[in-house]
Amino acid sequence: MAIEKLEFDGKIVIIDPNKLKFDETTLGIYIQQEAGYYDNFGGGLAWAERALQVKENLYERTYYERYIEAKEQGGTDKLAEAKAKSDPTVVAMKEDITHAKYAVSRLKQHLKAWDKNHDNAQSMGHMLRKQIDKLNAEISLRTANIDRSEIPGLDDAVQNTVETWPAQEEEKPTESAGFETDLGMENLF
Repeated sequence: MAIEKLEFDGKIVIIDPNKLKFDETTLGIYIQQEAGYYDNFGGGLAWAERALQVKENLYERTYYERYIEAKEQGGTDKLAEAKAKSDPTVVAMKEDITHAKYAVSRLKQHLKAWDKNHDNAQSMGHMLRKQIDKLNAEISLRTANIDRSEIPGLDDAVQNTVETWPAQEEEKPTESAGFETDLGMENLF
């Protein structure tokens, strides 16, 4: 996918279709960032629509000026129209309008792609949650019903993995606890 650079009325908007890509590992980051991109392209679209409107107004004014000039020279309506449409300034303005319309259309289509991609991201998140819930249920069922004697070598694997706890001697009561160990009649007081 190629990166496209739209330039209109002193503004540059870069369309990078790679920004629309996400997978299971990047879904969270994508969802956090998509609103910023959407806002940027929405602002670019508003600017492009404004620039288009300004160009169309300027074209219309210039076209009618050239039409009036040709009409004042004694030409018919058709001749005045032909001269106005073929004027180099008018032709250049018409080309500018064509480029501006492309920028508006391209930004609208790109925003549609972001809308569709937002739906896809939500759908993927929903499906991932369902898969996790299903896996957790399966894991719970498997671990609850597992017969450890059916797993060959499990005891050996545990023995090799877990270190043996050192054996300790049986503790004997000590005198340092502050209590008498001989509780006879003579030690009552």
